[in-house]
Amino acid sequence: MRKSAYCIVNLSFLAACLLSGCFVGAGKLAPPPPLSSQQRAAMQTRELSGTFATAFSATLSVLQDEGWEIDVVDKESGIIQASSLKRQDTIGPVEDWYAEQNAAYRDNLLKNARKSETAPPEWTRWERLTAHIESWGKNTVRHRITITKCGSLTPSTYSLSGRKGEQKISTTGGKEQSQVAENPATYQYLFQQIQRAVFVREGMDGR
Repeated sequence: MRKSAYCIVNLSFLAACLLSGCFVGAGKLAPPPPLSSQQRAAMQTRELSGTFATAFSATLSVLQDEGWEIDVVDKESGIIQASSLKRQDTIGPVEDWYAEQNAAYRDNLLKNARKSETAPPEWTRWERLTAHIESWGKNTVRHRITITKCGSLTPSTYSLSGRKGEQKISTTGGKEQSQVAENPATYQYLFQQIQRAVFVREGMDGR
């Protein structure tokens, strides 16, 4: 009886670790599973008040105000595509979750690179955004925004000095990564800004 109770307790502990995002036995946090297509659509989609024309122009204005570079504008199909400025980073998109959980994650990567006498990775990072706007009933639009985090690590060859002064040649291969942003607050903020911009434009037109 005691053995059965002990097994039940252990199984309960194992389930709790899995649900809390742990690799059992590895001592390392695991990122949560990706959202389902239904969950992702719910996060990325809103019904906003306003006409199609007003919502479309409001979306363009908000994206520009937020620092996005507009790449494609197709009003007939309701599509706006934009991208952020490119920047350098030591991690790719798939490592963002670990960096968010551990403030020292990037510093640890640099320390490990110095210890192993290798150059730290230099990722080029940016985001792509696609907005689709369509009329959805009377004075209502259906708005969907998708943000993808992108990263590119180009192949590089570099020379390093060994402890005894000898030169070492090392080569890193190129990589590309992309991951859909799954932070609800990011989408909620954009939708709020767009809806506010629609109200401002409608108020000005009603004067």
